[in-house]
Amino acid sequence: MKKIILRLGLCLSVLFISGCWDRKELNEQAIWIGSGWDVAKNDGVEFSGQIVIPANIQTQGGGGGIMQKGFFTISARGKNLSDALQNIQTKLPREAFSGQRRVIIFGEQFARRGLKRELDNTQRRSEVSLRTDVFVIKGATAKKALSVSNPLEKPPITATLGEHKISGGRGNTAYLNLLIAATSDGLRPSIPVLEFSSSQEGEKKGKADSANPPLLRIAGVAIFDKNLKMQGFLNMEENRHMLWVMGILKNLTISVKKKDINASLVLNKLSSKIEPHISKNQQITFTVTLKGEGSLKENNSGLDVQYPNNLKRLEKEFEKISQKRIQQTVTKVQKKYGLDIFGLGEVIHRKKPNQWKSLKYDWDKKFSEADVIVKTDIKIKELGMDGPSLLFKESEIKK
Repeated sequence: MKKIILRLGLCLSVLFISGCWDRKELNEQAIWIGSGWDVAKNDGVEFSGQIVIPANIQTQGGGGGIMQKGFFTISARGKNLSDALQNIQTKLPREAFSGQRRVIIFGEQFARRGLKRELDNTQRRSEVSLRTDVFVIKGATAKKALSVSNPLEKPPITATLGEHKISGGRGNTAYLNLLIAATSDGLRPSIPVLEFSSSQEGEKKGKADSANPPLLRIAGVAIFDKNLKMQGFLNMEENRHMLWVMGILKNLTISVKKKDINASLVLNKLSSKIEPHISKNQQITFTVTLKGEGSLKENNSGLDVQYPNNLKRLEKEFEKISQKRIQQTVTKVQKKYGLDIFGLGEVIHRKKPNQWKSLKYDWDKKFSEADVIVKTDIKIKELGMDGPSLLFKESEIKK
């Protein structure tokens, strides 16, 4: 009798076990890797996507076979993102799935119009990750950027992830950082910039399947105001300066070329310390101390760096040039844009919360008037091959 009751109970329990009745099979979904926003007529949006073609990711036909395109780009216009997505879906035999999206691109015109009233859909949908890389495409549309092939990556838009990471940038936290800055009083948003280039500098871009295909490259950073409207650009060198001040730069190469010095240092240990000071008359001063340690990668001079005095001289030269250029970048942002993309206001918020209460309401103006003093401290920890360059004679070596 007990066995009968047990078996009956097991059978009945099956009725209460949840199943995957609403699951979507992989071959029923269009896997979305990259998204793009552009301006459309009547204040609308044109939304584009780069979608993977799974069957074409691998080379077809074995060795020497034809390399098939592993992606395609699709787009549609609408009043907002949801409307545009609905119009895109009418062109797809599969349901669009954004759970694997890795990259977001804003066309320059769209970024200048403003992002504040456009992005709610990307945060509200549960399947979309906030750990996404985000870019502004300089002088072009996002739709065009998503249509470019890359000979080394399939799908090609993922090449921008590698480029951003190698350049020492924020990587797949860029979109999350954008959302944090958009809700902050003491930090204005900034987004890395892409531009069209070619695999051979100075040569006119050829076709996608030529030896000189058009490529996307990292080209700096776009600056946004508190209303999320793009105000301008910084170049790639200035972008690195900004990231170092913010304390999130991963690596940096510094080069010095003077009459008797031609050397390069690769910094792989970088840090930033910011100390705010507010006087009685509300004059704000920041002391930014930037430290870096790395290895000497190039020394095209007769300096024998085994000798401490020569090593110290090189360190001072690297400090001098980096301090000068970073100070110029900070001053440029203060005077030209007046937007605190460095997060100096957030430093006051953390360290002097009581004083921040009265400063935050007009922070852009106060930031542009603040004194920012940049100091650098650079150490060469690895010399590579000992001694001076092998190409110098004994009489040319400086000890």
